[in-house]
Amino acid sequence: MTRKRTTILRLSVAALIALPGLLSSIGTASAAPSKAQVDAAKAKYNELAHQAEVISEQLNTAQAQLDAIRVKEANAKQAMDTAQAAAASALKDLNARETAAYTSQGSQLSGILGSNSFSDFSDRIAYMSAIASHDADLATRYQSAQIQADAARQAYSTAAAQASTQVKVIADRKQQLLTAAASAKQVYVKLYGSWHAAQVAAAKAAAAAEHQTGGTGGGGPIPPPPPPNGSVASQAIAAARSVIGTQYVWGAADPSVGFDCSGLVMWSYAQAGVSLPHSSAMMAAMLPHVAYSDLQPGDLVFFYSPVSHVGLYIGGGLMIDADHPGAGGEVAVRSVSSFSSFDYGGRISG
Repeated sequence: MTRKRTTILRLSVAALIALPGLLSSIGTASAAPSKAQVDAAKAKYNELAHQAEVISEQLNTAQAQLDAIRVKEANAKQAMDTAQAAAASALKDLNARETAAYTSQGSQLSGILGSNSFSDFSDRIAYMSAIASHDADLATRYQSAQIQADAARQAYSTAAAQASTQVKVIADRKQQLLTAAASAKQVYVKLYGSWHAAQVAAAKAAAAAEHQTGGTGGGGPIPPPPPPNGSVASQAIAAARSVIGTQYVWGAADPSVGFDCSGLVMWSYAQAGVSLPHSSAMMAAMLPHVAYSDLQPGDLVFFYSPVSHVGLYIGGGLMIDADHPGAGGEVAVRSVSSFSSFDYGGRISG
């Protein structure tokens, strides 16, 4: 096992050991958790999910190596069987020649004695000796090949057993991480739901109080004008608005199934005839970057480093995105500033 793989496994075990403490502290949190508690739960879930992804790739590699060894083992066994059959055939032929030579010594002797000259006599003796020697050499070569092929088969068999054990160890670690990540996700989703509900309630209370006092609620920056009707950006935004409330599903980009963050943006722009990859990092790499102060409706907004989240900017500091699985993570309008890790925007022309 490589040093890198050993390190990952040790980190995985450490994460599993640390998880019960985190769950215990979160389990005793108040009904309205703080943003810091929500962020801590999300960070722990992301960490475990990432480790599970890393070890999954290691499992794929180990399985591929095991498959290759098993192919070589099968080839070595086939070579051994072929050499064994050839050796048996050569020995059979050699035995048959010896039997024939024993039972027909008279005719062979007559052939030798019937030589017309001493030179012819010598040639016939040499020819018969060469045939016997060739048969013996052939049998020896096949037996040697059989021995070598058998040794190779045994070596590959040992390597396959070791690789199989390694695959099982990694698979067990992966399952442990997936179980821990699932538990951490449940905790995060529950905390986020409680925190989000408290934020919504507070916002409604503030809006009601402002309405009663006749406040205007102004003072914020003036949002940019919406994109013109019929433009690519307006079509993408309209498509995204049409699926608000759709559940978050890993790897999905279908209104009937769900969306992840890049799946939502990809699908929304596809409705406007624009093809984008199903990857926030790939989207960020292919588009010209835009600063926050220069964002326009229809721009993509990217978060984290390296980029791992994307939303569709609609103006006024707001975006439509799919955030995470579970309650509160569905497709919704959210503030760009709700993520503390904004990197830059990306602009699609048209």
